Amino acid sequence: MNKYIYLFGIGALFTFIVVSAQAQTLKARITDKQTAQPIVAASISIYHNGRISGIISNNEGAFNIHIPANPDSIKISAVGYNSQIIPVSGYSDSIIKLERSRVVLPGVIVKPIGASEIIQKAIEATHKLLPAGNFENHFFYREIIKDTSDYFSVAEAIFKSQYFPSGKDYKLKMEKGRCKEDVAYTRLFEDYHPGGGPEELISKSFSIDFPDFLDAKKIKWFVYHKDSVISYDDRNVYIISFDQKPTVHEALDKGKIYIDAEDFSIIKYESQNSPLGISYAKGLTGTDKLFASLLHIDFKRKGWVKNANFSKMDGYFILNNAYAAYQIAYKQPGKNIDLNLTITTEMAVTDDPASFTESISKGEEWKRKNLVANLPSDFDTGFWGSYNIVSPTSSLNNVIASIGKKNNDMPAEKISDEWQYFKKDFFVACKSADSITLIPIMKGSWEDDETAGMLYQPVAGDFVIETKINMTKRSNKKESPDNGFQQAGMILRDSESPEENNITLCIGTGGNSSAKYFLRKTQNGKSKGPADKIKGMNGWLRFEKKGTTVTCSIKNTDSNDWKIITSYNLEWLDKPVQAGILVMARFAGSGPKMKPDMSAVFTNFNIKNK
Repeated sequence: MNKYIYLFGIGALFTFIVVSAQAQTLKARITDKQTAQPIVAASISIYHNGRISGIISNNEGAFNIHIPANPDSIKISAVGYNSQIIPVSGYSDSIIKLERSRVVLPGVIVKPIGASEIIQKAIEATHKLLPAGNFENHFFYREIIKDTSDYFSVAEAIFKSQYFPSGKDYKLKMEKGRCKEDVAYTRLFEDYHPGGGPEELISKSFSIDFPDFLDAKKIKWFVYHKDSVISYDDRNVYIISFDQKPTVHEALDKGKIYIDAEDFSIIKYESQNSPLGISYAKGLTGTDKLFASLLHIDFKRKGWVKNANFSKMDGYFILNNAYAAYQIAYKQPGKNIDLNLTITTEMAVTDDPASFTESISKGEEWKRKNLVANLPSDFDTGFWGSYNIVSPTSSLNNVIASIGKKNNDMPAEKISDEWQYFKKDFFVACKSADSITLIPIMKGSWEDDETAGMLYQPVAGDFVIETKINMTKRSNKKESPDNGFQQAGMILRDSESPEENNITLCIGTGGNSSAKYFLRKTQNGKSKGPADKIKGMNGWLRFEKKGTTVTCSIKNTDSNDWKIITSYNLEWLDKPVQAGILVMARFAGSGPKMKPDMSAVFTNFNIKNK
């Protein structure tokens, strides 16, 4: 399904730092030299050992890119501006100012040519420049959903994309992602997510498809005009405007196309819905339409923007970045939903194409229906590491903070250094005073050889570990988790064995809303243990270890007496273990509602050596 893209930026100015002897980060802001206005979607390209990596500037002209050691050159370029080569070292400006390229009179072109002929030549030339063989690259993706002024979600990811030009097909694999969602309101879309993820933007690649206004069979539906000729990278570029003909009863686009006057390759296009055809806009098609009908969803497109930029790599034509913007009326009477949504997405390719021998497997492929569930981490400052992304703006940071406030998120104090993470992408952790909150954001379980997320400390010798736990829904702190196997508790784990050895003592759900405790002993990858009902999703948990024996106990919050569940004698307890707290969530099915909705607060966590 179609989506809206929006390019975000950083409001503050940055210092530009490049040291050629080692990998560094390059930060700056790109502006128009004449007007001082930010230049959006300018390309920052790093040339290094025959490879190209890069990113684009955001809505405030800002960017942040990782520079490899000893780069060959750094190039800043934007359509309509003269490109700049930045010194590899010793550059200290916080603002890069680009000069506008000159406007060329039409008479400068040796052979005058009409707009329709330019379009036909561009289509022919682009087909010839498309890659013939399979290739892959990586791209950054961002999605935002809002209703008027209320923001529902922000999601970002790094994808590996593999193209198969001969079959006009592609495969996507998400390598890393994160999301921030208003948990009370995004639940409105559990039955049917109104956006489809990155597929809409990837389809802008000419290796996959041509838009109607560049389709040889459909250009007869449009009127084209040659507006002007500009200079770009020492080349002349035609600017062709277009709109659908008044006699065509279709919802088509209007906009501008930028075409190289030498080889007629398409540099970029900017389009939006034509007012002449908006009354013919269709809502949904295919299985989307069927699914929406079954759920009594009324879905109507009210308008859109679709832009794409392209570049030539080694003589081939490659999508560089794209965005799309959709305004949608979304109604679902059964849930009292009546929204006017703006769905925004953007993508920016971060490396040049490369051949590959191993195709993304079916199990690794991105699935549109799992858009939110597949993005495994809430926002934190160091999440991306060395990945290149389109930098967030101050406005986007405010949106994220606003969503956190709606969720009643606790202040995200750093977890103290005594704690270590295991599978950090599976959960969010934050500290406040003497309590630690864990929130699962990805499906996972501590059972048999399967592992999920935990915070732990290495512990040796004999000890007693206690903690108090209170579990609620993440979407509503007044309610308890009520579906799936959503649990939280304590863990002792052998970190050295090639097969999983651990003991977990948890509170949570066991397939229904009834509160239970669960004690599992996992020995050589096989789990078993008792479970029983308790008063509610809170209580105290305790492990007492002596030698190779551990005794597991629980008690109610209103009681002073510990109830011993059982004791285990295990050889692996004779050495240092990982002792900590965990959360996990698994479900019998994979439907839209089958995703984590819980928050576990641990207080009075204490380890006493004996």
